[in-house]
Amino acid sequence: MEMRKEKSRDAARSRRGKENQEFYELAKMLPLPPAITTQLDKASIIRLTISYLKLREFTRSGDPSWSSSNSYHKNIKGSVAATQGLQSLCTSRPGKRFTRLIAQAE
Repeated sequence: MEMRKEKSRDAARSRRGKENQEFYELAKMLPLPPAITTQLDKASIIRLTISYLKLREFTRSGDPSWSSSNSYHKNIKGSVAATQGLQSLCTSRPGKRFTRLIAQAE
């Protein structure tokens, strides 16, 4: 019985280690400095990844598109990158930081 518990604990520890490694790899792919990505918890990594993917989708569907090959993307600095309804995504420098702002409904 004790042997099964030990094997189960080892298997769970191994799964958690693999999960943590995948979260670490995902965090490294975010357009943030390593000093920040190494300090993020799992929920923050998921939240920032979702925001980043939404921002990428929005910039591709703009008119004109803000794709990376487009000069518009290269010239955007410190401005509101996207506004949709009551939500805004703001960037401080291209790819360095973005913050999600939620306006209160009146």
